[in-house]
Amino acid sequence: MQTEATADDRAAPAPVVLPTYVTVPQLAKIEPALGVGAIRDDLFHRKRNGLEASGAVIYRGRRILLHRERYLGWLDSRRAVA
Repeated sequence: MQTEATADDRAAPAPVVLPTYVTVPQLAKIEPALGVGAIRDDLFHRKRNGLEASGAVIYRGRRILLHRERYLGWLDSRRAVA
């Protein structure tokens, strides 16, 4: 027995949810304006540039993860004011 689809059955697809914690290559893929090299440079100087103090860097064993929203907030806070 077949039933007709109602308007509720054809609802819009669920919105894409971006991950909170990402690796450097994943962040570069999600945010194409940020290159892998630039993100790694930020990480290399994380103690001097305030990135570590921002709470964006998470250590998981040898792996370094980035909290996406905090990283982007930190990056936005470093914008040069004209």
